[in-house]
Amino acid sequence: MILRYLSFTLLLAIGINGFAQISSPSAYSEATEYSDSNMIFVFCGDQVSSGDLIASDSTGFGGFDFTWFKYNETTQDFTDVVSTFTISNDSTSSTATGLSIGGYKVILNDGSSIQEYIAWIYINNELTVEIQFHDENDCDYLALLTDPYYHTTTYFDTPLVYYDPDTNEPYTLRNKINTYEWSASPNMDNFRSYNGPFTSIGEDPTDNDSELPTENTTFSVLVTDKFGCTAEDDIEYTAIETDADFSWTTLDDKTDEMISTGNSDAEISGSAPLKVRFSNESLNSESYIWFFGDTLWNNDADTIFTNDYLLEPEHTYYFSAADSGKTYVLRMYSESEYGCIDSIFLNIKVEPSEVEFPNVFTPNGDNINDIFIVKEGYKSIRDFKIVIFTQAGQLVHEYEGDIRDWEGWDGKVKNSNREAAAGNYFFVVEITGWDNVNYNNNNWGKNTTQSEGSGGEGSESGGTSGSSFGLIRLYR
Repeated sequence: MILRYLSFTLLLAIGINGFAQISSPSAYSEATEYSDSNMIFVFCGDQVSSGDLIASDSTGFGGFDFTWFKYNETTQDFTDVVSTFTISNDSTSSTATGLSIGGYKVILNDGSSIQEYIAWIYINNELTVEIQFHDENDCDYLALLTDPYYHTTTYFDTPLVYYDPDTNEPYTLRNKINTYEWSASPNMDNFRSYNGPFTSIGEDPTDNDSELPTENTTFSVLVTDKFGCTAEDDIEYTAIETDADFSWTTLDDKTDEMISTGNSDAEISGSAPLKVRFSNESLNSESYIWFFGDTLWNNDADTIFTNDYLLEPEHTYYFSAADSGKTYVLRMYSESEYGCIDSIFLNIKVEPSEVEFPNVFTPNGDNINDIFIVKEGYKSIRDFKIVIFTQAGQLVHEYEGDIRDWEGWDGKVKNSNREAAAGNYFFVVEITGWDNVNYNNNNWGKNTTQSEGSGGEGSESGGTSGSSFGLIRLYR
């Protein structure tokens, strides 16, 4: 009796007395279409002759001679003798090595009985993949595809054609790509690794992080077929996109001392004059435009065109608006050497003017409330004047100039060493904010237009135009 019984491992197909007849250390196996007993063993690798088959005596007693044959498609029979095999010491098994693609038969003969088994081998050295750039790639879109492309959803023929040994009907072993694993180096958090022969970056309205890389990147793909065999390829991408970015520092416009810092995600808000220094942090760019978003003032340039990455432009924002303040929009553009442009926007708010005075102070040298001065937190004051005098009208202190330079009244008469007596004093202020709001003694502490609160009803006594008397109580 002739047996045709094959297996992938010693446990897959059990024959007489519980022994498997043909096994293999292959990566994959499946039954032939003509018989569940005859197996196809698939090896992954580049070597055309790298298959191994192990035939075992189904009785387990040994004493058999093993003869191996390869299928000849011309004669349509197993006629080619195979010489590259060994036999175990107990003659219960034989291993054929260095086999190429095709069919194999082994015959076991002990003089009184014959065993015969068939298996097919496929050396999977045909699997290849190549990455290509999509024709529509531009500054906003990058797509990669593989060749062959059609393998994603369809089966395709392998070079292995095998035959039913009884009818010689041919069959073709088919393969399919199961997985595509895309990767990028350096790593990209927004890189979409689709399980398919196509992937893309950019032009995705649902993905705010779908920017193209701004540095040269290696894209790779690893494909795995249904046999578990793999192929990979990579492609070098020269970055054409740029990423506009900057950080900022607000400065005291008189001393250039740092007030606050932030990046392009943090809006700027401050009192006028609001001086800001910008530091370029753009990627992959060669030219830049800084548009500060306000009208010219004090010879500040509103727009700067430069190729100097290290340039740290400074701009001072002056004008505000009553009540709500005024918001300027800074625009920064970067352009790569390939003509790709990126931009970034930042809101810069100049706060409305604000000023407030105390109504009492105690210049007694205890370092507590010793000075009559504008309360902390004043904002956006452009012009400042104050006059302080006794109830009898005698001038004791006056100042006109930058509010930031006023050191306050220390209780001395006209900056002399003579101390003013304890009691009530009057002061008159004339203040204008960078939002063109005028303040006087009726309205400091709140915003008003120039026509509001200028003397009139409620004033303690006369005063200059746009001003009235404020009261100070001096305690010793």
